[in-house]
Amino acid sequence: MIIIQEVYDMTENIQSNTELFRELLDYTTQGDRLHDQAEGMSHHVKLNTDSWGFTSWNSGSISFNPSHIVEQNEKLMNENLNDLINGLNTTVRPKKFESLNNVILLQGIKESIDRDIGAVSTDLDYNSIGTSATAETESQTDLQAEFTDSAYARRQFSVNGSRTRTNQTMKMGMLWDDTFFDSVPVTIRESGVHWHLSNASKCHARVVSTDFVLDSGDLFVVQINELQENGTL
Repeated sequence: MIIIQEVYDMTENIQSNTELFRELLDYTTQGDRLHDQAEGMSHHVKLNTDSWGFTSWNSGSISFNPSHIVEQNEKLMNENLNDLINGLNTTVRPKKFESLNNVILLQGIKESIDRDIGAVSTDLDYNSIGTSATAETESQTDLQAEFTDSAYARRQFSVNGSRTRTNQTMKMGMLWDDTFFDSVPVTIRESGVHWHLSNASKCHARVVSTDFVLDSGDLFVVQINELQENGTL
């Protein structure tokens, strides 16, 4: 039996340990669940799922190297999960973490096929954030309310963040802070992956979260894990 101790400072954290544990467990077991699902299916079937993690951090509690954000983010998530399971307090707690899933947009599926057959030379290299909580649909082409601040622009994973592959999982991570907005606080409710810096019809995937409030000095991390599994041979 795992017992999660509810000992935390509400001035620093907006998420209980129980909630954090539930979200972390969901996030870290996505690959295992997809693998278990694939084992019961024909080897002619390939499964694909997008697993997203949104994390906000208190100002001054942590620092990141943006080019290694995936590795650093996953290390912190695993440390937090281990602490919560074992009743320890060895690492910094996030203000809030949420495990999310979405559907890849139909235009994103088509673009991926075109890229695989060499019809286009695009790549998934841009991250966006916005303010709409409208649910995702396959026919969408962009975020519903992307930020329009003069200081804001989509950020490029290959330049400002991290892109990597672990086995059959593509991983992309991005770090955002208060310097990317005209003023704070701002509320973040959606994020997207794009193959263009600004074009509104070149969005691969979109996800919606509960409210994440970014205040002065705070950090916000977006990580996207695109997992794939074949059915059992």
